[in-house]
Amino acid sequence: MLRKNFFLNIFFFIILSSNSYSFETEAEQLVQSTTDNAKKIILDSNLNIADKKKKIEAIALDVVDVDGLGRFTLGSSRKDLNEAQLKKYSEVFRVFFAKNISSRLQNYSDQNIKVTGSKRISDNYVLVNSKMISKKENQEIKIDWRVFNINKKLVIRDLVVEGLSLAKTQREEFSSILASKGFDGLIANLNEFISKN
Repeated sequence: MLRKNFFLNIFFFIILSSNSYSFETEAEQLVQSTTDNAKKIILDSNLNIADKKKKIEAIALDVVDVDGLGRFTLGSSRKDLNEAQLKKYSEVFRVFFAKNISSRLQNYSDQNIKVTGSKRISDNYVLVNSKMISKKENQEIKIDWRVFNINKKLVIRDLVVEGLSLAKTQREEFSSILASKGFDGLIANLNEFISKN
């Protein structure tokens, strides 16, 4: 009986370990394949800038939990908004997010993203570690990716660049706009950015 229990315990440990490994590995692969695909698009000489932006935006909207990020960036102000305002914000934020990503194309020089490891934080959350390496600028930047399993799909919720959360930075910026200009002012700011990009 003791022997049987011992083998059962070993079996369950192996199963749990393999599931954990699989989740972490898949999260690492998501980050690496996403950044590799984005780089291919950016360097594709057969594409014009407009087409590159569209493709980059499509990738971003597919691999990022944009709705979750949108809710997070509203912070505590979310509870003060009605359903119509929340729907409007969600629609505008989605376009803003995509444009915000694609607008950074001109900043690319020779950067490479290299995944260096990962850590499972919870059953549905893995922190993927990476470095952005640029030989031209002679620098390495540490970037951590918060990858979540939402409805059996892996999605990115945040980037932490050298310890600074981009989602938190965005929330602080939105909070400041909401405090000074209100909801309509925030929507106007987002739409202005969209129109320029």
